[in-house]
Amino acid sequence: MTLMDPVKSLAYLIYIGYPGDPVSVFHVTRRRRLDRKRLNSHRNVFQCFVFGPGKAGKSALLNALIGRPFVEKYTPTKGDHYATNVIDMSEGTKKILVMREILEDAVHKLLANKEFLSPCDVAVFVYDSSDEASWRKTAELLVEVATHAEKCGFEVPCVMVAAKDDLDAHPVSITDSARVSQDMGVESPITVSMKLGDISNLFRRIINVAQRPHLSIPETEAGKNHKQYRRLVNRSLMFVSVMKN
Repeated sequence: MTLMDPVKSLAYLIYIGYPGDPVSVFHVTRRRRLDRKRLNSHRNVFQCFVFGPGKAGKSALLNALIGRPFVEKYTPTKGDHYATNVIDMSEGTKKILVMREILEDAVHKLLANKEFLSPCDVAVFVYDSSDEASWRKTAELLVEVATHAEKCGFEVPCVMVAAKDDLDAHPVSITDSARVSQDMGVESPITVSMKLGDISNLFRRIINVAQRPHLSIPETEAGKNHKQYRRLVNRSLMFVSVMKN
């Protein structure tokens, strides 16, 4: 709760009569934008937004994080859905991963808020690898979120997850996902099967991506063109400056 609403958490501490200064229990981290400039993140708690179409496996992913067994029957998620757990990292440290499921129907409304991605450390895009339509919708969501991030200045590293690996993968999802990964500059999708319990160290890998916030940031064509334009302008200004001197 503190991660989502620190003001309310502070109010609760005061209400229950916390001994001492309640502000002292909070740890303020540096801005995520500064993390990207420093090429690393020393956070202990990472917030992950999980995108994807219905029936892709978002809820199953969150349930797997907290150790809930896989449920075959599909039940649409309604309202906010969060999950959190402590993840043991390979170097012996422990990190806390907080995952928030973003409903497909809510994406457009949420992206209307310029600050929507500001608390996000890493975004996961889940699709049903056996369903071409699921893959195409996830690819659209990736572009939509990346476009929003480029416009608002809250770029976040992204991870693609090819769920339901226990089923035969659709050929289009295999070829297209490889192309999209290469074109947008993110890693190839991680294949998982929640049904079989095969998650390929997914949560640890998500945190590893979040700890390198300058990498795995998807770039749209518009974003690439804008960067190239800025480079040309900067070079021109440097040339003019040298000529004046």
